Amino acid sequence: MEKVLLEYEQCQCSKLEKAVTIISIAFEESSRTAPSCSTTKQAFDCDQKKSCGVLTVLGKSQRVNWADCAHPKLAQNLETAVF
Repeated sequence: MEKVLLEYEQCQCSKLEKAVTIISIAFEESSRTAPSCSTTKQAFDCDQKKSCGVLTVLGKSQRVNWADCAHPKLAQNLETAVF
């Protein structure tokens, strides 16, 4: 059975020089046959993305370009998300 969890992590942003909250989604896979669980975690959001320039608002849509992010967990998501 798979569980989906959100994890909130405080870290220091070198671009803004202040504390930010990185939000990650974690998929926890447990098996009936194996006593241990495997967890896959992927960072996907920052509470300060508006202040640092990663987020661009285009009318009713929002574009997030993680390639401009200074945090390694988010910068590795090099694709641009559109909401």
